[in-house]
Amino acid sequence: MDSLVKEKILQCVEIPGEEGTSKIMPLREAVRRYVRPGMTLHFCYASTTCYATMYEVMRQYWQKRPDFTVAALGLLAVAAPFVYGGLAKKLITTYAGDAHPSPGPNPIYQKAYREGRLEIENWSLLTYTLRLKAGALDCGFLPTKSLLGSSMEEENKGSFERIEDPFRPGVKLGAVSALKPDLSLCHAVAADPHGNAIIANPQSENFYGAMASKEGVLVSAEKIVSTDFIRKYAHLVRIPGYLVKSVSEVPFGAHPAALNSFALPEVEGYGIDYAFLIDARNAARKEESFEEWVRYWVLECEDRRDYLKRLGTERLLLLKAKAHRDAWFHEFEAMADHMDDGPEATPAERMIIAATYKLMERVRTENYKIILAGIGASNLAAWLATYFLKSEGYDVDLTAEVGFYGYLPRPMDPFIFNHANIPSCKMATDTFEIMGIHLSGNPGACIGALSAGQVDRHGNINTTKIPPDFYITGSGGGNDVASGARECLVTAIQGIGRFVERVAYVTSPGDRVRTLVSDLGIFEKPQGQEEFVLTGYMPVDHEGGKETSVRKIKSMCGWDLKIASDLMEIPSPDREDLSLLRSFDPKGLFLR
Repeated sequence: MDSLVKEKILQCVEIPGEEGTSKIMPLREAVRRYVRPGMTLHFCYASTTCYATMYEVMRQYWQKRPDFTVAALGLLAVAAPFVYGGLAKKLITTYAGDAHPSPGPNPIYQKAYREGRLEIENWSLLTYTLRLKAGALDCGFLPTKSLLGSSMEEENKGSFERIEDPFRPGVKLGAVSALKPDLSLCHAVAADPHGNAIIANPQSENFYGAMASKEGVLVSAEKIVSTDFIRKYAHLVRIPGYLVKSVSEVPFGAHPAALNSFALPEVEGYGIDYAFLIDARNAARKEESFEEWVRYWVLECEDRRDYLKRLGTERLLLLKAKAHRDAWFHEFEAMADHMDDGPEATPAERMIIAATYKLMERVRTENYKIILAGIGASNLAAWLATYFLKSEGYDVDLTAEVGFYGYLPRPMDPFIFNHANIPSCKMATDTFEIMGIHLSGNPGACIGALSAGQVDRHGNINTTKIPPDFYITGSGGGNDVASGARECLVTAIQGIGRFVERVAYVTSPGDRVRTLVSDLGIFEKPQGQEEFVLTGYMPVDHEGGKETSVRKIKSMCGWDLKIASDLMEIPSPDREDLSLLRSFDPKGLFLR
């Protein structure tokens, strides 16, 4: 080969360190240029959240009534200014409420919904993700097992239809319509100037919303890097540059959410700012205090740098320290001698440990290989059951809906999506794989552990709303678990308003809910029956005996409760079980 030809070939095939047109611009300019009134804005929840971009949109459109439709996997108190400030007329979501320190309704969303200023279109995690995936595929719909028999099936007529599987006559499926937002807002761990963006695992809803968006993506990133860097981590790139409208470098752009960078050592991660989330939740209890909170953290901040100054260097350094793999251990060592491990178990602790042993029993009996953890008390029961089963030599994997698979939860933080648990995962994936394949695609392998706001005699669960206008939170992944797992166990604090004859709204059908554990007893469905029977009770006191306990349980139940002939007394938790449980929740967020 001629040397000149050889040189030209080598020049031609040389891989450039930088490639593509630069789209770098300040976040303020990106929002001003590309966000328009009337848009459907998609807030991407793949690995982390785009709070910096959300807040910039709030600043530019505050009280201007732009009539945005917001599509988001979940919306907490820190996103409520979108509703409070008159920016959003409609939410397409799976969850709108508080999550820290425990799940519950949020007054800002509730008031707007009650007054008719806000429409909420309710979906489950999997069906919401499938709608975005259908949009990305440019298909009209995708099939699912979720939502069938729920109130969401009826509510979403036009976007959800019951169909027959064309290849399996007589098998019914749901069909969810494609969702194509106008513009997607995404926060990445890193991106190059052209917009190729790295999204860390696990990926939750993944990149489908970005791929489905009609006008592209606004990317904010912790760090702007070279194309060489992007190639080094090509296995983590989920958004290609051709979709991207702008790239803005925004350190701590996901705050108050966490940023996981365990697989990307060149970029520092940070933990969840729980104190910030709780402050926002508390502020939302009164309009005056929420107005003050919004002004301080959003409207009076010139930009993200001003926001970070208000947080302060010490707080930011502490959040970075929380992101280290062994941060939980140092916290545990510091607190271990002072943890409250007194002898008396709280009602919540008794409920969780009773649920733990019932969950273990069902796993062993039915040979389940996967436990899908819900939120709150059911989450802690799933955690304990996993550890206890493994100690017996039973092979079982713990999963969580946003992409955690085969993880071993670390002490000190009971939050279901605690980022400290990510390094313990055997596989870090996304919602579609966890809920659509491992849960629903192989239902014989999985048992779900769920919590409930309301539950009825047949096991139907309501976590969405009480018509006509009381909004709770939404499905999250609850409907997917109840629709896809072979069996479910539910935990719920017992009371007349919670244990009802029939739930007012069916978030999750009760067909596969076999066991219900409350702070007063255990309820099970005998083989072939559809109604719960009381099979175990927790003693009300040391003197009253079985009759007193059963009388209280019946008085706190909204239906004519059947009692098993071989009713069992549930023993008090032993000290070791309590100590392990309390190590996961040392502040008593769920246990007290």
